[in-house]
Amino acid sequence: MNTINGRIGGPVGGYSLECRMDDTGIYGRLGGPIIGADINLKKDPKGMFLEGRIGGAVFGKDLRLEIGGDYARGRLGGDVIGNDIVLSSSNGKITGRCGGVFDGFDVNLIFNPGTGKLAGRLGGIIFGMDVNLDLSGVPPLYGAVLAAATYRFYLESHLGGKSGGSGGG
Repeated sequence: MNTINGRIGGPVGGYSLECRMDDTGIYGRLGGPIIGADINLKKDPKGMFLEGRIGGAVFGKDLRLEIGGDYARGRLGGDVIGNDIVLSSSNGKITGRCGGVFDGFDVNLIFNPGTGKLAGRLGGIIFGMDVNLDLSGVPPLYGAVLAAATYRFYLESHLGGKSGGSGGG
């Protein structure tokens, strides 16, 4: 079975991420049973577009992404209240940004194909969170997108939507 399992942040002050992926989409949950959100995303047959909802009908966000071999770009949330996600991948390193200059955060992750580990940092050195995910049969960019979405949900539920830090370099 193709899965994404792990944690954004530490044992205290973070969110778990548990998903399964099949030919039609990605389904699972971020956070816990009380404070968290369901993940219900559909893939097109070629796996180039990911679209759906994270959270419920009232408290949730739409996710629309185009995913290529070395990039992912799209939007989490609506046209007015939302965040762009722009990621690129090269030799196992995934970098990019979720959100704008002032209200976003950097994405700096590394995928180890030998172990299936996706690890790194979202946000800045001081204000940010570590990523520790196990990917089984899931392309690393999909894991990175869900890590960024999970961190965005964490920020909005704990910090009122403020950024976890922008590295700026």
